Amino acid sequence: MTSKNGTPELISLLQYMKDTRSDNPNILCWDNRLTQIDEVVKEVKQSEEWEAVQMSILSIGMERGQKIGEALG
Repeated sequence: MTSKNGTPELISLLQYMKDTRSDNPNILCWDNRLTQIDEVVKEVKQSEEWEAVQMSILSIGMERGQKIGEALG
């Protein structure tokens, strides 16, 4: 976003949406609404990371099961 016209709250929200980090240097003012949005974003990111871990564990388990099955014939 090259234009920074508008209220500091709007600019901060748009900058946060562009780069969802609480230490984003382009955020002009950090208000309660932005804090609430940040908490939800962090929760979603953690959920996605956990889902990836679960899928990885499942994939490893399936591969091991297949190897055991092939070995047993």
